[in-house]
Amino acid sequence: MKSTRLPNIVASIGIATMSSCATHSSGFQKAEVIERIGNKNETPDWASGEKTALVEGSDCIFISQMTMSGNSRSEACMKSAELDAQAGILKHIKSSMTASGQLNEADSVSDPGFESLTTFFSAGKLSGVKTTERYWEKRVESSESGDRVLKLRCAVKVAIRKSDLEKQLREAMGGPKVNSAAHEALEKATVKAIDSFGEDASKP
Repeated sequence: MKSTRLPNIVASIGIATMSSCATHSSGFQKAEVIERIGNKNETPDWASGEKTALVEGSDCIFISQMTMSGNSRSEACMKSAELDAQAGILKHIKSSMTASGQLNEADSVSDPGFESLTTFFSAGKLSGVKTTERYWEKRVESSESGDRVLKLRCAVKVAIRKSDLEKQLREAMGGPKVNSAAHEALEKATVKAIDSFGEDASKP
């Protein structure tokens, strides 16, 4: 009776070689989702990355995404995205105020409210922010070298009532109005920055 051990070993080596080569590619390929939270069939629209700041009802919304290695824990990924989204609300406001062109630097610095608000932004703490939706998916995608790698991508949506956000920003600007014109400009710029959340909702 002939032994089949050698052919089996050769076959095993062949399979192992094919498996190893399967992680390499001669070019970039489209990312493929292999697993989603809750066995969902597709990525929800809000987690697509097309929008980051928007308004839903009476809430200002900020969406953050994170990508980690495929062996990372989904909870850790979503927690990081959650913290980033909470900080992102204030970053968005600060950026919008700077881009609005309503603030004259000399006048702003002369008003104590400007310094107080700057300190508030640096602290990065808001009350009443809540996470409304969470999502993660595992994807096989091409690395810079063209190799196929496993990645974990997650997204979270956080919300804060517009009225609560306005109140906290007003309180952050508290203090004597040394330059009433500058303080008024600061308040207007803050309101416009909050309204910019809604502007992002209309982007395609």
